[in-house]
Amino acid sequence: MKYDITLDRIANCYYNLGLERARLRDLSGAAELLKKSLHYNKYQIDARNLLGLIFFECGETADALVQWIISNNLNPNGNIADEYLGEVQRKPAILRICTDNVKRYNQALLYAQTNNEDLAIMQLNQVIQDSPNYVKAHILLALLYMKRENWVKAGRSLYKVLKIDRNNPKALVLMDEVKQNTGRKEVEQSKLKNAFSHRKMTDDDVLIPQEVKEVSPWMVVVYILIGVVLALFTFNLLILPAKTRALNANNNQEVISYTDKLSIANGRITDLEEKCDELEKQYQEAAIQIQQFQNANESFMGQYRALTQINQAYESGDIVLAAQLYTGLDASQISDENLMSQYQNIKHIMESSVYQQLSDNATNAWNGGNQQNAAELYLLSVTIREEPENMFLLARLYQSMGRSEDANTLFDKIIGSYPESPYAERARSIRGY
Repeated sequence: MKYDITLDRIANCYYNLGLERARLRDLSGAAELLKKSLHYNKYQIDARNLLGLIFFECGETADALVQWIISNNLNPNGNIADEYLGEVQRKPAILRICTDNVKRYNQALLYAQTNNEDLAIMQLNQVIQDSPNYVKAHILLALLYMKRENWVKAGRSLYKVLKIDRNNPKALVLMDEVKQNTGRKEVEQSKLKNAFSHRKMTDDDVLIPQEVKEVSPWMVVVYILIGVVLALFTFNLLILPAKTRALNANNNQEVISYTDKLSIANGRITDLEEKCDELEKQYQEAAIQIQQFQNANESFMGQYRALTQINQAYESGDIVLAAQLYTGLDASQISDENLMSQYQNIKHIMESSVYQQLSDNATNAWNGGNQQNAAELYLLSVTIREEPENMFLLARLYQSMGRSEDANTLFDKIIGSYPESPYAERARSIRGY
């Protein structure tokens, strides 16, 4: 028990250190500390949730979702990870964008590895446009610019990374190389040297005092009053009107600028909403088509398996199983031409020979005293193909089993459907018509 408490304290300590790093936007350092916290205590929910937020901030949405799902599974009651997951689920476009960006990033990485730098840069710019905080994309784009010796653009990409993650180790190393090639490093070192340097006074440095003229206290007061009056007069006459006009002009210009920006933003919002509605409609149509295809495919596979099982049972000599599978198949659902051809072959076999074999087996079972089995075999035979003889035998069997209603139903059917059959006359005699 003491060991568990110690591990929990260590995990909490690493979590607090990671939280401080995160507040200072040292996201890389914070992530490492939080991983150590989870190493000592995987149930440290606060550390796991914060790690998910860091991943999300760096554009790693999939890793963030993994951490929040694990957190919610470990502690589903009152867990803020549930709110994070709900927020993402309410915006499915986020997941689609993140998925597309991961694919684009991987494609850009492949382009970079195969020396297709132009395509890689194009893909990365699209990724960054959709996910400005995608740290990996910024770093890879900076590397491509550095390879082309475009140090300014590389520095811009790295600067964006350091705004997101202040102490990202890869970005710091690459930024140092960029500064060396642009001369910024020497300028910064020079400024730092001048800021902390001073010069000692020498013997030649002499402080020469100015001549002091004695002034009476009353003259000092008069001079002060004159200065105040002149300052107020100058301010009201020259400075204040100019300031007022400048402020009014700036305010008017800002109002005009904000109005233009608002109009442009409203137009963009309207266009985006229309595009979003169109994309949503296309998505719904595609989903319906996919569902229809899946249903059709499942129906085809089910029909194919059923026909295959019937063939296998028949070829193995198990005609009872083959007949049971055949009578349970709904032929009206078969739309494929090949399956329909296979079904027609099976139907021909069933209606030409199998039904009679089942009837013969039923007669043998009846003679052997197994009435229940005989009734099942006669019923299968009649289901496959209605013949007056088999129907009459099944009705007679039902009579001997005490199932008079079922027997009478079959007798009536023979009389109504096959009036010219010799078994119809026998059925009428039994029924007393």
